[in-house]
Amino acid sequence: MKKILPLVLFLLGNLSFSQTDQKAYSDAIRKNIKRYSAISDRAYLVGKTAEAEYLFDTLVNNHLVGTRFTDFQLKRLYGGKLKLSSIKKPILIQTYASWCIINKGEIPALNKLARQHAKDLQIIVVFWDRKQAAKAVAAQFNGYIEVCYANESYSKDTEVVATMKNAIGYLSSYFLNDNLEVLSIRKGAPLQIPKKTPIKEAIRLNFEFYNTQIADNLV
Repeated sequence: MKKILPLVLFLLGNLSFSQTDQKAYSDAIRKNIKRYSAISDRAYLVGKTAEAEYLFDTLVNNHLVGTRFTDFQLKRLYGGKLKLSSIKKPILIQTYASWCIINKGEIPALNKLARQHAKDLQIIVVFWDRKQAAKAVAAQFNGYIEVCYANESYSKDTEVVATMKNAIGYLSSYFLNDNLEVLSIRKGAPLQIPKKTPIKEAIRLNFEFYNTQIADNLV
């Protein structure tokens, strides 16, 4: 086992607070994210990527898992609003931005998973864009996936942008149970698939990655 560096020990010592205080996801983010960001940025700056990733896992597992996620009311891309508490089943939220390159085969894999798990899981895709900017990419998702958008230019999106995009990152996923309790959070692209990978293989790899996460969290 690698030696835990003082930087990590500093995080564990200074970000800890009673589990009984962890009631709301937004409160947990506000209490911990500034200190976490300062320490993880320092690790990235000196090239300690593995350490920075470990710090993120520590933040999630010690302070965010088990909190109640904010009952956001998201704007559907094709009209209307989606309130998270109205879904009544576990939720996987995957966030993107229209200007980022989505992993090869990822959208077809999510479409297949959303269709297969339609009865026991709702997949929501959130684009951190204005409505028009998100439309081109959003059209690739099937009808089993709720496609929404949020942007800092909209005053009503301030909280969702602050506690999800700005705090965790524009490319991240959130798994919630049917009571909106946080089960897991992951940041960054799920896989690094080479461009030359055949599309069927890329879809298979993405499907297996997401399907394992879904199975673990549903259990």
